[in-house]
Amino acid sequence: MKVKVIFGLAGLVFLGLIALGVLMKVKRKEIFEYDPNLDYCYAFKNADTLNLTISNGKVILPKKTANYKTAFLKVKIKSTYLGRFFSPNIEIKSSQRFVTGYFEYGGSGNRYLNISSLLEPEENEIELKSNFLKILDQNVQLIYYSNAINADSKLLVIAPHPDDAEIAAYGLYSKYPNAFVLTLTAGENGEMSYDELYSDSLRHFLKKGQIRTINSLSVPLMAGLNQNNILNLGYHDGTIKEMHDSNPLPISSQSLKADFSSTFRELNISHLKDSLIESSTWVAMVKNLEIILKSYQPDIIVSPHPQMDSHPDHQYSTVAVIQAIKNAGINKGELFLYSNHQSRTEFFPFGKSGGTVSLPPNFDDEYYFYSIYSHHLTSVEQSDKVLALDAMNDLRPDTDWRFWHKLLKSSFDNFKIMLKGQNNSYFKRAVRSNELFFVVPISDLYDDNILKELQFGKDNISKK
Repeated sequence: MKVKVIFGLAGLVFLGLIALGVLMKVKRKEIFEYDPNLDYCYAFKNADTLNLTISNGKVILPKKTANYKTAFLKVKIKSTYLGRFFSPNIEIKSSQRFVTGYFEYGGSGNRYLNISSLLEPEENEIELKSNFLKILDQNVQLIYYSNAINADSKLLVIAPHPDDAEIAAYGLYSKYPNAFVLTLTAGENGEMSYDELYSDSLRHFLKKGQIRTINSLSVPLMAGLNQNNILNLGYHDGTIKEMHDSNPLPISSQSLKADFSSTFRELNISHLKDSLIESSTWVAMVKNLEIILKSYQPDIIVSPHPQMDSHPDHQYSTVAVIQAIKNAGINKGELFLYSNHQSRTEFFPFGKSGGTVSLPPNFDDEYYFYSIYSHHLTSVEQSDKVLALDAMNDLRPDTDWRFWHKLLKSSFDNFKIMLKGQNNSYFKRAVRSNELFFVVPISDLYDDNILKELQFGKDNISKK
């Protein structure tokens, strides 16, 4: 009788595991808006390339690789069956460093390994160890750039919302204490995160905008920036595209149902706040960007990629920046473009925090860029970035923790997210061993064909 009970229980556990596996597989398909078995496709028009070989899990590197600042290996991978349930990855080792490149659940086909941080002087070999995927001996392509940032470069980081600058580029701008962080909106929109404290929606969203504005002004101080190089224009969350489309009409806050931009802007400390135009119109925002550009005169402007980033506020932030650049007649310098909301999937970059950010999913050579820059973060710099993100209220748990029953529900919800592999927390996605930027020379913006391709993509140029 006991034997039958044991076998019965074992059978139930086995069936439960099968059902759980099926559920996980189905739910994880919801993560991707594409077939993870497709080959990634990029056109590296201005990169140098070399043909190399993977043999017994090792790659012999060419001499003088320390001259390469950004490098990728194009390899073919194939996930194992377990790779549908556990994050497939490749551990990449040199004699001095170790990084991990993660891929989609069940991902197979051509992919790009970011080996930029492993290119040390006299380094002549890297070792690849795969987990939950197969990487056979094969011919591979090394794609590399010798671009670097001068130590005295002036960086202007454009953040559509409070926390975007930190998510995309905290590690980068922390290296340049004369950098400038410019946030466009107060970030007041979204969920009623503090409804237990403020039941009145008007008071709630006003307080949320104030808190997030203060976050955007205070966190860059942690990186050593001068208070005069930190500014929030106070425009309204979720309205940048609407400002563009409704130009020249002023646009109010979606949640506050009125124009509170001056209320948020008053929180600035920078002396530049007195130079700003108050109107919540597209023309005024572009003019304010032009004022900052002329005052600061950056060498590098860090901003969202208008095609790779799917968020309308992000896309039209860069449209406004480009318009301001051209209005100001600036033709020197570079755009460093990022994507905090990758257009193919919100779950990129894949895998665990600390892994590398490599090239995002792309299958049609749609995105325009001149080159790519990968900025390495040490383990200490990654820890600093964790604290910077933790100082952003909107990225932290809301005030539900004050009530035990809501805390239990939140814990259960987090468990389900972990089980399904659907954790897209910025603490997992943004705190990586590097930050990645697609580089466009500002001079390219004066070529109408390039500008249209950058803003709309190749396939849509004829429609614009």
